[in-house]
Amino acid sequence: MSEHDGNAGGSVLGVACPGGMARQYRVQERDELMPHLWRLVGSYRHASQAHAVVEQLAKTGTTCRVVDCKALPTPA
Repeated sequence: MSEHDGNAGGSVLGVACPGGMARQYRVQERDELMPHLWRLVGSYRHASQAHAVVEQLAKTGTTCRVVDCKALPTPA
């Protein structure tokens, strides 16, 4: 999968992480002051929910993306 910034369609950035957490879709927005950084907007169980949020943010001119997290690491 690939990342496309600012796409109202909400492209998905695939992430492979070891761990034991259920799959989730994280919506992130680009930091305006430090464009190489992303801030978490929210985590969603269904891709459709995440893409709806991305569409709303894109209408306001916010650069955002969806990160598909299949599993996340947990602290020992």
